[in-house]
Amino acid sequence: MTTAFDTGVLQMAPRLRAFLRRRVRDDATADDLTQETLLKVYRSRAALRDDARLEAWLYRVARTTLIDHYRRRKPTEELPPALAAESRDEVAAMRAAMAASMHHFLAELPEAYREPVRLAELEGLPLAKIALRMNLSLTAVKSRVRRGRQMLKAKLQACCRFEFDRLGQVIGWERRKLLCCE
Repeated sequence: MTTAFDTGVLQMAPRLRAFLRRRVRDDATADDLTQETLLKVYRSRAALRDDARLEAWLYRVARTTLIDHYRRRKPTEELPPALAAESRDEVAAMRAAMAASMHHFLAELPEAYREPVRLAELEGLPLAKIALRMNLSLTAVKSRVRRGRQMLKAKLQACCRFEFDRLGQVIGWERRKLLCCE
């Protein structure tokens, strides 16, 4: 009997292989790296703390495996452009797309959440000042901002898949839907 973990990994295996194939020169290397990634995943399955984050965890293991692959190669060989740091223009384009999407999704939030999130995120007001301005308790504002952020996050994650660095900064993204994040 397969578990939810096994089922999730099996469903993601072709996508992981495609992810790796886009970043290496040939199919055989992509196959080897996919197998190595899956071995790491099954050996360290206890490290997955939240089953809902399986996809992100799998991509993180795949990316680490890919980086290890390039480190094992000749030290003088440069990383391919797909793994090298993104240019300032690419980072600016990514941030602009995310900002536009956030504004679009913010407009879709219910009014009770839209205004507190807008004041906190876009205007940078402290929660206490938002509470005074909206004539709400601080607890209510905290709750609305937290829930509004969760709604925005869910909408963004339904639209795109994001890669984060250790500090939580977005370092890569891929559209899930054609007409989002624009």
